[in-house]
Amino acid sequence: EMSYVKQGEEALQKSLGILGDQEGWKTETVVDNGDKVLSKVLPDVGKVFRLEVVVDQPLDAVYSELVDNMEQMGDWNPNVKEIKILQKIGKDTVITHEKAAATPGNIVGPRDFVSVRCSKRRGSTCVLAGMSTKYGAMPEQEGFIRAENGPTCMVLRPLPGCPSQTKLTWLLSIDLKGWLPKTIINQVLAQTQVDFANHLRGRLAQTA
Repeated sequence: EMSYVKQGEEALQKSLGILGDQEGWKTETVVDNGDKVLSKVLPDVGKVFRLEVVVDQPLDAVYSELVDNMEQMGDWNPNVKEIKILQKIGKDTVITHEKAAATPGNIVGPRDFVSVRCSKRRGSTCVLAGMSTKYGAMPEQEGFIRAENGPTCMVLRPLPGCPSQTKLTWLLSIDLKGWLPKTIINQVLAQTQVDFANHLRGRLAQTA
């Protein structure tokens, strides 16, 4: 169990390190509402994507949706078929199995992920980090390609001067495996991030 906790910590430190380095980010997409996706290529990780959005809900509501209600994500995010918590370790580390929903036109076939995730609150900042891991009780599933992610994280902070809004930054680093052209993957991932922000807003508006 300690090794999973350590992996979660490592994902956290590594992804915060990537986000902390402001150099070399290129803009992929900017939406009319100000949402934007940036990207960068890292020598040891490959291409990573960074979503930056502001959500009209206080931090606790966003945190609760993404952490406490994690297993319900498939209800509101069409890109996720289901998320199951396989094991809880201590108060802030979980092992999850996530099935991605087949994309329209099915360019990317069925993928699944086994990840270790940890959530930390430091003052008014929350960090949810994760990376792929091996978990004996969840071997590769028939009909799914086991993809890998990480280090990845979401950072939540109250918007300065406006505590009823939350700034969300999502670092996405993913290897979908299988034979897929890079250009298609890059388009799919950037779009997935933009879609996520919209689905999250819809969900929070419903539950507020």
